[in-house]
Amino acid sequence: MSAPLTARQSTQIFGWWDPQPVLTWADVRRLGLTLDRLISMRVGAISLAMIQPDPAQWVEHAGAGLKHIRFLQPLGANPFEHFGADLADVLSLELTFTEMMRMGVTYTQLRAAGMSEKTERMFKLDDEEWAMLGRPKRR
Repeated sequence: MSAPLTARQSTQIFGWWDPQPVLTWADVRRLGLTLDRLISMRVGAISLAMIQPDPAQWVEHAGAGLKHIRFLQPLGANPFEHFGADLADVLSLELTFTEMMRMGVTYTQLRAAGMSEKTERMFKLDDEEWAMLGRPKRR
């Protein structure tokens, strides 16, 4: 898969003598492009998804880290599955309910990461939102 490039992006990536109209995952790997470098060149999240839809590949081959989670959200990047985050990491992100849903964060993952009833309150979600994340109904 590939994503279109602007003339500026193309020359930044490929140079003046070999500009290309699109960027492919093979190009990213061959040139050793990092996610930070692509972001600095204003390659957007939708383009990244067109180039490589698997967030795990961005982590493995392009230096994606937890700091990029919101940028990789359209790819379905999950803080636990793709970045090995712990509960403190996820709390520090201050994710909204909508972001958690888009990232596929589940109540089960949060509990497995060590969330207790006391720390659950730190997420500031209401009962309906918790239910949508998979929390069983309380008696």
